[in-house]
Amino acid sequence: MSRFLTRRFFVALTVVLIAYLMFYVSYFQENKEAFLFPAIITTAVLFFSLTSLIRETYGLCLDDIKPIAFLRLVPAIICMVAAVFTIEHLGMYTTSAIALFLISAWYSPEENTTKRLLSSLLLSAGFTFFMYLLFSLMLGVQAPRGILI
Repeated sequence: MSRFLTRRFFVALTVVLIAYLMFYVSYFQENKEAFLFPAIITTAVLFFSLTSLIRETYGLCLDDIKPIAFLRLVPAIICMVAAVFTIEHLGMYTTSAIALFLISAWYSPEENTTKRLLSSLLLSAGFTFFMYLLFSLMLGVQAPRGILI
């Protein structure tokens, strides 16, 4: 079968099209300041997706992708969907901290429950503090605010 007709090529092409759509939406808005960070991120996503498409086109990927069981990803997907729906009510920083805590606690390889929860708490608190510094103080990006900031 031709490498242009493989499933991996079509997946890479679909990712490029979605990345381009995100890129277009984030760059062509009236309020440029509010879309500064999404514009930066979508530029990177578009670049990496194009790189992946080029690798698939020229057969440079070989077998470097290991399959992941979809059922293993379901808890993270549910957590992220719940975070999207609650971000307006709880605020960006609170929702991000809770989602990151739950996902890191669920997928942590640590056997000891206390260590798992403590490391997840430290990770989510540290990352949320970093996001606050980056978005609110350095970039001045408007973040969704809720009842918990």
